Amino acid sequence: MRRVVLLAVLALALPTAALADTIDYANTGGKLTGSNATGLTVTSTLTTITDLTTNTQIASGAHLGSVVVTTGVVSGGAFTGGSITIWMGSTVIFSSALTGGTVSTSNGLTLINANLACFSCGTFQQVISAGGLVTSGDTVVTPEPGTLGLLGTGLVGLAGIVRRKMRG
Repeated sequence: MRRVVLLAVLALALPTAALADTIDYANTGGKLTGSNATGLTVTSTLTTITDLTTNTQIASGAHLGSVVVTTGVVSGGAFTGGSITIWMGSTVIFSSALTGGTVSTSNGLTLINANLACFSCGTFQQVISAGGLVTSGDTVVTPEPGTLGLLGTGLVGLAGIVRRKMRG
């Protein structure tokens, strides 16, 4: 019985430990530079940060900091590698490598969609106007606690099966 209670407490504790902010950032200005052969870089002005977990605005202003997105070499509309860094003043508030993504152009807009390399962070999107100016940023997402809870309970179950097999 004690083991069942311990497993139940662990299963409930894993999602709580996994709680992390999900932020939405807005950014404007800046320019798209580089080429497909060298990779693209977008540096823009950070204007708003919202915590989507609590749905509260953390900060807003004309120039809170900057958002720097760099892609790897773009070939056939796709790229691997790159990075995103969000600065608030002189402090990095988010940074991640990119595992890859796409660059597409439609109706005079360039759209960069990328996957973040940090564990289950998700994706972000950057929309750039025909003049190369950033018109919007999108969400940097952190993992859902429920997903990590399911992963954790599955690992606990596997550990129990392995332990039982090693005993017998």
